[in-house]
Amino acid sequence: MPSKNNLSALRQDKKENPILPSNDRPKQVDTQPVSDPLIGKKTIGRPRKKPAEKRDYKITLSLTKAEGAKIKESAGLAGEATYLYDLLEKAGTFK
Repeated sequence: MPSKNNLSALRQDKKENPILPSNDRPKQVDTQPVSDPLIGKKTIGRPRKKPAEKRDYKITLSLTKAEGAKIKESAGLAGEATYLYDLLEKAGTFK
């Protein structure tokens, strides 16, 4: 009878783990990259603005809280910057 600390009765036969790759892997075949017909074509999303139409010049304007509240009230649902831009455009600033 085996001793109490002998675990040899529980030993399992060593089988190769099917999940792990084996050492006998096939050699990789050199493949050429597949050309994608959509490379270079942007078909998703809106088109970019032209540099002349893009607004990227920023101006910082400091106002009092009362003046800011008045502009916010006058702007309504539109943003304050959009409202001020519209006022400047109507005044002929950009002509």
